[in-house]
Amino acid sequence: MSVATVALPHRAEALGKWGEALAGDDFVALPGSELAGWFPPADLARLVATWEDLPRDELVTGGVLRERRYGRLMAARGPAGEWSLTPLSHQAFQQTAEHIPLYEGKARMFSPIPEETLTDPALAALVAVDLAIVSAVVPRVTRFEVGLHQMRVLATPDAPGCPTPEGRHRDGHDFIGMHLIGRVNCAGGESVIHRDGLPQTRLTLTERLDSLVVSDTRITHEVTPTVADGATGVRDMLLVDINER
Repeated sequence: MSVATVALPHRAEALGKWGEALAGDDFVALPGSELAGWFPPADLARLVATWEDLPRDELVTGGVLRERRYGRLMAARGPAGEWSLTPLSHQAFQQTAEHIPLYEGKARMFSPIPEETLTDPALAALVAVDLAIVSAVVPRVTRFEVGLHQMRVLATPDAPGCPTPEGRHRDGHDFIGMHLIGRVNCAGGESVIHRDGLPQTRLTLTERLDSLVVSDTRITHEVTPTVADGATGVRDMLLVDINER
C-alpha cells in the first residue's frame, strides 16, 4: 500500500499564522491566490481533473444534484513535523442523527476515491496543510483519521444547487478543511460561520483553493444555494474531515 509523506518546512510562517487564527477564532480563511502558488501547476491540474469522474450521489435527498466520492487516510506526524498519509480501507460514511437529522444516522456507502488519488502529491500536500494548521490547536496530537469527500454540486436554470441540504449544522468531526476546487456558471454559494454570541461571518469561496478550516465542535456552518448563471452551474469542493486518534 502506498504511503505519501509530506513536509512543509518553507511554509511555516503562513501555517503558523493560520493556526493561530484557528485557535483564536475557531475558523480561518485561506486565500487561494496564496495557497495555489504552493503547488506545481501540473500537479494541481492533475488533481482537479479527477472531479470530472465523480458518480452521481444517489443518497442525497430533496432533488439535490450532487456527485461524490469518499475515502479515508490515517495521518501520523513525524519528529520533524512531516506527515505520513496512509490510505485506509473503504467503508460507509456515517453521521449521528444528532448532528445531521436529515439522514437519520444511517450509514451511506459512496463510491471510493481511487488509491492513486488518495496518494496524489497535490492531495497529500493539501491535507498536510490542514493538519499543520489544526496542530496549532491540538499540538500534542500526532495521529488523525482523515475523511475525504470529493463533491460536485450542480445548479440548473430550473433548480438551485444546494451545497448543504442539511442547513446550519455541525458534521460531528473535530476539524474540517473546506477547499474550493472550482466553480463555473454559478452565483451564490456563500459560506456562513455561526459562533455563539458573535455576528455571523459570511464569505464566498470564488478562486481555486480558497479555503476554510473550522473547529467543528465549536461552531456551526452552512453554505447558501448556488444559482445557475445561464448554463448548468458547477461548484466543486474537497472536504477534509479531521478526527483525533
